[in-house]
Amino acid sequence: MMRVLIVDDSPVLQILLRAICEGAGFEVRVADSGVKALQILESYTPDIVTMDVHMPGIDGYETTARILERYALPVVVLTASANVYDAATAMRALAAGALAVLEKPCSPDAKDFNLRIEELLRTLRTMSQVKVVRRHRPSEKNITAVAAPHQLIEHTSFVAPQLIAISASAGGPAALKSLLQGFQQVPPWALLLVQHISTGFLPSFCQWLASVTVLQVQIAEDAQLLLPGVLYLAPEGWQIGVNAELRVYLQANSGQDQFCPSADHLFYSVARHLGRRAIGIQLSGMGRDGAQGLAELRRMGGFTLAQEPDSALIDSMPRAAIDMQAACQVLTPEDIASLLNSIAKQAATLQATKGGASSCTTAQKSL
Repeated sequence: MMRVLIVDDSPVLQILLRAICEGAGFEVRVADSGVKALQILESYTPDIVTMDVHMPGIDGYETTARILERYALPVVVLTASANVYDAATAMRALAAGALAVLEKPCSPDAKDFNLRIEELLRTLRTMSQVKVVRRHRPSEKNITAVAAPHQLIEHTSFVAPQLIAISASAGGPAALKSLLQGFQQVPPWALLLVQHISTGFLPSFCQWLASVTVLQVQIAEDAQLLLPGVLYLAPEGWQIGVNAELRVYLQANSGQDQFCPSADHLFYSVARHLGRRAIGIQLSGMGRDGAQGLAELRRMGGFTLAQEPDSALIDSMPRAAIDMQAACQVLTPEDIASLLNSIAKQAATLQATKGGASSCTTAQKSL
């Protein structure tokens, strides 16, 4: 029997969530605050935790962070998306290591009530199977030495990139934060991100990303020209790709796509139209989306990277890419940022001395 700890300060939501979970055959315990949840966890080990975000005392972000530091349990955040404070805190909880964020089920009279219940139960069953590693906060994390630039770009032979294509799913926000905060300056290329996230939360996710990076962040639009120094997010419900002139093209969900937006769709498009002018990055996530597309990008001459599985909250997506030999290198998010910083410096040097036409192989000789 699956065991669920429900953390919510609303008596009404406690009753509703308990009824939903017990109706599905789950064993349920309830905490009305973050402090109470931590007390329960001292003697009880659930398979998964549902987390409210706005509670008296310590909020959902702080409670999530403490749970992941001490117990490494899967956490799913439940929030009212219309509440700006709740949505912002939910994004912070994702960055702390929560696996997913969902909108709370509301009144049983609501038209989409059954759909939300199905999504909640499906998410709880799926995420309860995830093996989560203990996480330390950035301020407490041991800083390891990053390889010198010439060690990182050794043996590569790609031209100065015009686009960085990134894929992420569950656990992705934490990896993205580490990666983006590692940039020493605004990079001289556009970045395009496919992040699997629950419907309705993309605008909040976009705002949160903008708060943790020096980059401009926006949701991509059809036919838009991708500009250097801007991070573009794939819009909800659309497959996203690019053409050779770095313009976005959006394709409606066919109804048969397992993921929309899909990392594979993005990487295949980048491989076809940009090839050696692009870098692909596969970060934390569940499943295999992106692995085949990343392999195609590598085959077409693009430089490809996968997150080091031990550094990923969920290692399925990067491990799938590694198993397919889709990744030229396997690095932590911090080391990926260091590598991109080095590439940016080399690209600037080449542009100043040779018009940017030389490859990074030539650049290595000057190190």
